[in-house]
Amino acid sequence: MDTVDYFPIEVEEVSWQSAGEQLTAIRHKVFVEEQGVPVAEEVDDLDPTAMHWIAFGPGNVAMATARMLPDGQVGRMAVLKPYRQRGVGSSIMRNIIRYAIREGKEQLVLSAQLHAIPFYEGFGFISDGKEYLDAGIPHRTMVLNLHRFMDNAPKPLLREISDEERQRVGIEGVDEFRDQAVMLVERAQREIRIFTFKLEPGIYANNQFCDAIYSFATSHPLARVRILVKDLAQVIHQTPQLHELCLRLPSRIQIRKLETKEDCLHTEFMLVDRTGILYKQEPERFVGYVVPHAPLEAVELVEEFDNLWEQGELDPDLRRLHI
Repeated sequence: MDTVDYFPIEVEEVSWQSAGEQLTAIRHKVFVEEQGVPVAEEVDDLDPTAMHWIAFGPGNVAMATARMLPDGQVGRMAVLKPYRQRGVGSSIMRNIIRYAIREGKEQLVLSAQLHAIPFYEGFGFISDGKEYLDAGIPHRTMVLNLHRFMDNAPKPLLREISDEERQRVGIEGVDEFRDQAVMLVERAQREIRIFTFKLEPGIYANNQFCDAIYSFATSHPLARVRILVKDLAQVIHQTPQLHELCLRLPSRIQIRKLETKEDCLHTEFMLVDRTGILYKQEPERFVGYVVPHAPLEAVELVEEFDNLWEQGELDPDLRRLHI
């Protein structure tokens, strides 16, 4: 959470499907009512494909919004009049830049109204091209090169690995799997991958695990959770807390449906930072092992997971999770 003069600002990543009414209300107030932009030009068919942000203030009041298209084009930056000059727009822009870095974007491009050019220059945007009219308002194109931020992106701290962390420990039963899953999540620094035919509620629907996932996902702008599951309907009905986290943090916690015609050699596993492994060895029983540090084995599983992830699909029932 960013604070400016003790004024609380919380920025959340949202989808058009889950927050379209809030986004439209803010933009209509700023662009249509204040600036006279035609209603037909304010909302377009690109909104469902974009990542959106909303800034919330005291009392969970929605104060501002912005969006970014898949090609890195930033737009629809709108701050309600009572909340201007309080750091709200800056908080949203910082979140957009962090998100773009994590997604591997090379640059951000936006169309700035002339009065807003100094604001964007403060973040490193550079004017590119001549002035032009958009909806009757003078604009200039501005570009931000993200390479300088990527080169300085924080790296996870290396620490000494003990002999115990390298040992494979056998586990049995849902409770032991749950405890070890929480332990691995609490160790995670950047990446968590979960492969499963069915998310067992006893492991993934309890407060301890969900709290650990939330703490991890919000600990760093590069943190990411990917869940690949065969039964997506079960996610909604039997793991509601995890489902809610996906709705709240759609760019950091993502779920896809396992879609492959090939026989899969694995039943279930969780990978943490390409080193930690929680592995279920039998389809019908919770029998397996955990090893906090096994990078050679983990990297092989990561490659298999990522290949299946690319084949995975977002089920219509979960479309609110992502853009």
